[in-house]
Amino acid sequence: MSLNRLFRLISIALLMLFLAFAISLVWMEWHAYRSGASSVPALRHFRQALVAMEKLSAERGPANAYMGAAPDEAAALYQTLKSARDTTDASLAQLRTALEADAGLRQSGTLERVKTVQDRLEFVRANVDGVGQQAPQLRTDSGVLASVNGMVDLMPQMIRVVADLGGEVDRADPSLRDGLAAVRAAASLREYAGQVGSRFVPPLIAHRKLTQEEVVEIGRLYGRIELLRSLLATQTAEYSSQPAFAHALEMVDRQYFDSGFQFLDYLLQMGLGSGEYNVTPADLYKYYVPQMKSIIDLRDLLLDDMMAQAERHNTQARNILVLVVALTVVACLFFQLLMVLIRRRVVQPLVQATDLVAGLVEGRLEREIPQTPHDDEIGAMMRALRVLKQRMRERNSLAREREALITQLQTSSNTDFLTGVLNRRAFYSHGQQQMSVAQRYQRELAVILFDIDHFKRINDTHGHQAGDAILRGVAQTVSGLLRKVDVLARYGGEEFIVLLPESDLVQSGSVAEKLRQALEQGDFEVDGGMRIKVSASFGVAAVCGEQGLEYLIRQADQALYRAKKLGRNRVELAGRNMETDSEAH
Repeated sequence: MSLNRLFRLISIALLMLFLAFAISLVWMEWHAYRSGASSVPALRHFRQALVAMEKLSAERGPANAYMGAAPDEAAALYQTLKSARDTTDASLAQLRTALEADAGLRQSGTLERVKTVQDRLEFVRANVDGVGQQAPQLRTDSGVLASVNGMVDLMPQMIRVVADLGGEVDRADPSLRDGLAAVRAAASLREYAGQVGSRFVPPLIAHRKLTQEEVVEIGRLYGRIELLRSLLATQTAEYSSQPAFAHALEMVDRQYFDSGFQFLDYLLQMGLGSGEYNVTPADLYKYYVPQMKSIIDLRDLLLDDMMAQAERHNTQARNILVLVVALTVVACLFFQLLMVLIRRRVVQPLVQATDLVAGLVEGRLEREIPQTPHDDEIGAMMRALRVLKQRMRERNSLAREREALITQLQTSSNTDFLTGVLNRRAFYSHGQQQMSVAQRYQRELAVILFDIDHFKRINDTHGHQAGDAILRGVAQTVSGLLRKVDVLARYGGEEFIVLLPESDLVQSGSVAEKLRQALEQGDFEVDGGMRIKVSASFGVAAVCGEQGLEYLIRQADQALYRAKKLGRNRVELAGRNMETDSEAH
C-alpha cells in the first residue's frame, strides 16, 4: 500500500476520530450550557421557597403575641398578625404560581406539598384566633401549646420543598453546592431560632415554670442552633475576606447570638427558677424576632452571590459552546488543506489525545496531559482535556467532602454537645439492639442510672459554667472506669445512664459502687481554679424475663429514686424493697 494511500486512509480515520471527539465535546458543552441556563430559574424557585418558609416562620411571632395579648392590646396585635398572614399568603401564592408555570415541577410532589401547607394553614390559623379571642383567664396551657405546635408542624413540609428545589439547583450547577449548603444552613438557623422562641410562649402566657419536656426540647433546639452555627461558619469561611460577608457574619454574632441568645437565657433561667418572667409574648415578639433579621440578611447576601455565579457560569458555558462549535466547523472545512501539517503536528497528538480521553473515561486522572508548543486546535483540545480533568478531580473532591460532612453530621446527631458522650436518642437506639441480642441468646444485660446529687445547688452557687464543667468531668471520670463494650450516655440534665452487656445485677451493682466511690473521692476544677467535690446516687437494674428496655430503665429509675430517698450518695439495686416502696407510694 502506498504511503499516500496509507496516509489518506489514516487521514480519513483521523478525521472520523476528530469528528467523533468534536461532537462529544460539543455535546458536553451543550449539556453544560443547558444545565447552566436552567440554574438561574432553579435558583429563583429556590429563593421563592426560602422566602415563603421565612414568612411562614415569621408569622409565628405575631401569632404568639396575639395569643398572649391583654384585652386592651388584642385589636392592635391582631392587625399586626393579619398583615403577617397577608405577607405569608402572598409569598406562598407566588411560589405556587412559579411552580405551576414550570413544566418540570408542575406534576411534582413539591407543588403538592405547597398546596398542603396552604390548606392546613387555614385550620392552624383558626386555632390561633380561637385562643386569642378567649379571655386571658380562660386560655388553657394545652390550647396555647396545640396552636404553637400547629404552626411549627407546618415547617417540615416547607423544609422538604426547600430541599427539593435546592436539589434542582444542585443538579443544574454542581459548582453552586457550597453556597447552596450555606444558604440552607442559614435558613435552618432562622427556623430553629424561631422555634426555640415559640417554646417559651405557653409558660409566658400561663405564668408558670418550664416543664421537664419543655426544658428538654429547648435544649435540643439549642444544640441544633449551635451545630448550625458551626456548619454555617465552615460553609462561609471562603467568604470571610469579602467585607460585605464579614460584616453580615459579624451582625449575626452580635445581634442574634449575643443579644438574642442572652434574652433567651434570661427566659430559661426564669422558667427554671421562679416562673416570674416579667415578659409577655408581645414583648418576646418585639424584642427577640428583630434579632433574627441578621440571619435573613446573611441568607440573602449568599443568594445574591449564588445568582451572580450562576449567571457568570451560564455566560461562560455559552461562550465555550460557541467557541467549540466554531473550532469544529473550521477544522472540518480546512482539514484537507492541512494534510501536511496534520502529518507532523496532528496525527501523533491526536493518537496521544485519544489515549488521554480513554484514560479520563476510565478514571485514570494521574496521567499528565502534556503542554503543546503550538497554539492551535490541538493545543485547544489539550487545554480542554486539562479543564475536563480538573473538573473531574473537583467533582470527585466535592463528593468526598459531602460524604465526610454527612458522616460528621451523623456523629454530631448521636453525641451530647456538652459532655461528648452519647445522647439519649443514640442510647435508646444502641440499647434496643443490645436488648434484642440479650433476649434472643439469653444473655445478661444491666443498666445503671445515676445523677449528680444537689446539682441545682452547684448551678445556683457557682453558676452554669461550673455546672457544665462538673458534667464534663463526671462524664470523663465514668468513661475511664468502664469497659470498651459498656455504653455511657447523658440521659438528661444531670442524669447519666450506663448499659452493661454481659453483666448481672450483682456485677453491675459492684460497677456502680466503683463509680460512686470514684466520684465521691475526686474533685473537679471549674473556671477560676476552684475545685468542687460532688457525689451521685445510683440505681441499678438487670434483665429479668421478656421485659423491654423501657421496663429495665424504669426499674433502674425506681432504684435511683430509692437511693435519693435513703439519703443520696449510695447505690440501690432494682428488686430490693420494691414492693415496700410501691406500697409507700
